[in-house]
Amino acid sequence: MFIWDYQLPKNWQPKTDMEWEWLITRCINYGDLKHIPKKKLTQLLPKIKLHLDVGKRLMYEDYVSYYEAK
Repeated sequence: MFIWDYQLPKNWQPKTDMEWEWLITRCINYGDLKHIPKKKLTQLLPKIKLHLDVGKRLMYEDYVSYYEAK
């Protein structure tokens, strides 16, 4: 899948929590899930959940609760 909205270099990595929040929100909303580390998702989901599509937010909240229970 090609995400056309931002032209990031291929080797770009987020360095701050704000960049991680932006990247994870963008990846979830556009369906580009290969760049989301589980640890960062569980850490930042409470901060970004208001910016997510409602259905995707519920799905990821369920996923995080299952992942944390293991």
